[in-house]
Amino acid sequence: MTSLLTNSSAMTALTTLKSISSQLDTTSNRVSTGLRVTSAADNAAYWSIATTIRTDNNSLGAVKDALGLGSSAVDTAYTGVNNVITSLQNLRSKLQTATSSSVDKTKVQEEITATLAQIKAYADSSVSSGQNWLSVDSSDTTVYKDTQSVVAGFTRDKTGAINFSNVDIDVKSIRLYDKAADATPATAAKVVAGSAVNGTVDLSGSNDASLTIQVDGGSSETIKLDATAMAGVAADAQKVTKDELLSAINNSIANNTNLKGKVTASLDEAGRIVFESATKGAASALSVTGGTVSIGYGTTAVTASGTAAAGGAAGAGGILDSGATKITGMDISSATDAQVATYITAVDKAIAAVTTAGSKLGAKKTQIDTQITFVDALKKANERTIGTLVDADIEEESTKLKALQTQQQLAVQALSIANSSSQNVLSLFR
Repeated sequence: MTSLLTNSSAMTALTTLKSISSQLDTTSNRVSTGLRVTSAADNAAYWSIATTIRTDNNSLGAVKDALGLGSSAVDTAYTGVNNVITSLQNLRSKLQTATSSSVDKTKVQEEITATLAQIKAYADSSVSSGQNWLSVDSSDTTVYKDTQSVVAGFTRDKTGAINFSNVDIDVKSIRLYDKAADATPATAAKVVAGSAVNGTVDLSGSNDASLTIQVDGGSSETIKLDATAMAGVAADAQKVTKDELLSAINNSIANNTNLKGKVTASLDEAGRIVFESATKGAASALSVTGGTVSIGYGTTAVTASGTAAAGGAAGAGGILDSGATKITGMDISSATDAQVATYITAVDKAIAAVTTAGSKLGAKKTQIDTQITFVDALKKANERTIGTLVDADIEEESTKLKALQTQQQLAVQALSIANSSSQNVLSLFR
């Protein structure tokens, strides 16, 4: 039936056209944006999950940046440590050269002073993002921390709570210099003879003197000063000078496995024999007891009995300015061979300690770089997850778009045909 008031065919065609136009708008939007879920209205669950993952990815981006800064700081410290090790090896070579009797120790000292300055410069220059882990001031607690943390990742539990993980750098164990140690330097334990060695000492025949030495709670060791000990040291065992006596004491110490590198003997300005522990700090202790020797017209004390503890905080300072590895202030200009040997021992220990510090930094560098790779892979995995949830299939949507465009054209033609039926009725009244 044809009606002038209601055109059912036109209404059906119009409804179809509106539906096609709506689908066409949706498909066109997906093709242009590449997304099939652009808002919560499209799919509330997928939109919510994708938004959370995007937030997590932004956080992972910040973590990756923090790891990059941390990696730079570790790499800077590691580079500084490598250069310091090379200079320490050169320093040891110079000290070894100084053991030759034909070498001018004053000239060698000039080279040593320059090398020590270079080592300190390497440590002071190892700065990254305002942080220096090799040359510190532990008294400045607003800046210095024994442990520096680098943010390495974060996790979100089922309640939505966020927890961060860190890579911790033990700065206390790798620092080379500590300015705070300069303010209250640790000292060595010293035992000073009660009187000076005057004239010469007779250690010929059966004359002898025994010294019992104990360092840092170790075993008590006895060294014997007699004609045998003077061989190769004193020109005349009946007239041993104080310098020859000192050389004999240090030679005997160097030949004792439990004392070597732990204690040295020297003469103070008054001519008294001074025993000093190599270890510095409150934990160091020294005990020396001895007898008397004949000098032809009486006896004289080789050393007075006594004990001493070092001063300063135990463990204070850095690797190169405290303890048995201290190299700062090294001066061999007038040092005996035994004292040079003690310096060599200290440098050897310093090389070992700095090498250990380098190993620790290298391990942390590997850990941080591995974490950077993991975070980067995790971000890409999250992006793929987001794509699975909200990305549009462009090939499918493009095909659908062409089909809808064709349907739209057909719907427009159908609507035009439906509207033309009323015109045909009107033509009957002309």
